[in-house]
Amino acid sequence: MIVKDSEKTSDISKGLVLLMATVCGFTVANVYLNQTLLVSMSATFHISAASIGISAASIGIIATLAQIGYALGNLLLVPLGDIFERKKLILFLLFAICIVLALNALSINKTWMMVTSLALGIVTVVPQIIVPLAANIASDHNRGKVLGNVAIGLVCGILGARLVSGFIDVHFGWRMVYWTSAVATLFMIFLVYVYFPRSKGGNATSYKHLLMSLGPLFIKERALQKACVSQGMMFASFSAFWTTLVFLLHTHPYSYGSDMVGVIGLVGIAGAFATPIIGRLIDIKGEKFASLLCMSISLLAFIGLIRGGYWLPGLILGALLITVGTQANQVACQFTIFQLGEEKRSRLNGLYMVSTFLGGSLGSYLGLLAWTKWQWNGVCAIAILMIAISCCSLIPMNILRKMIGNLMNKKGSNM
Repeated sequence: MIVKDSEKTSDISKGLVLLMATVCGFTVANVYLNQTLLVSMSATFHISAASIGISAASIGIIATLAQIGYALGNLLLVPLGDIFERKKLILFLLFAICIVLALNALSINKTWMMVTSLALGIVTVVPQIIVPLAANIASDHNRGKVLGNVAIGLVCGILGARLVSGFIDVHFGWRMVYWTSAVATLFMIFLVYVYFPRSKGGNATSYKHLLMSLGPLFIKERALQKACVSQGMMFASFSAFWTTLVFLLHTHPYSYGSDMVGVIGLVGIAGAFATPIIGRLIDIKGEKFASLLCMSISLLAFIGLIRGGYWLPGLILGALLITVGTQANQVACQFTIFQLGEEKRSRLNGLYMVSTFLGGSLGSYLGLLAWTKWQWNGVCAIAILMIAISCCSLIPMNILRKMIGNLMNKKGSNM
């Protein structure tokens, strides 16, 4: 059966939604696999560990390039879903992922690994093509629920990658992580080929014009701008937490090893299963109400973590709530931008995910900076500020301008 973008079906099966979530999880995990493998890679490529700081900085470029590649893929490849048949595009990218994973496993030096990591990030944008496809297939009354269920796979892939890759690395070596992922991707190709429906992009335009339309599209759509700010800042707070967590767990009163991050990550995965609830709430109460609820959950979590972060049950609860708030807000924001037009959903999602990723990168950087200067309280404070900025995206533009104007006038009168 061919499902066109303009069609609305209310009978999208639970099996198809589960398959979409699974493919999203397996593919997005490739961006994060290397984060637990850097020490092993450093030893393989004979990068001096005389100074652990220098060694980490040298090999860490591999993880950075994978994330840069993912941002580039969202910008350059995801919009293609608006002009090409999405199932064929997904299959093509999955084949490319298999090839690049094999090249990663065969790396003989750091330069090779840097190039293949960048390439892997670029082609791993399959989830951001699947999400608009799911939105198109779903009917208007259950779109939020469907997006929430698909989002479970994304969170499981992001948080589960560190745990699984670390286990395989310890027992079989870091190269086996990439071979295992390549085999899993081949299986995903078979499932996508057999069970994914076909769809047809609504834009008969050239790739050049498609890319040139991104800037005007972002400028034109205020809802897209607000969604980008909202989730960009929420994901920034999320990244600040998970990036600095390993440092907190190494200090008093914990003194745990890095493996504890993976254990707490499992709790985060459990939190991902709350996203369908938010999806149903979106269908009933609307996306603005859901976004406000998500922001409130994350805000309360970080306020509690100022003190509770030094108590393991409090830290675990905080990780759970932060994951729930961040990932559920992503669903709410995607629901908002997908209402702007079926024919441009891939471009909308590509721009949205680029901003989300940039927010995550900013959060990681500012989180590490805050930890260096003010330790855990600084991390919580910077995350609270980011969520406050995210909340501002819900304020209507005319009211926000008036508030800023009043603030500036008040400041000028006091000088």
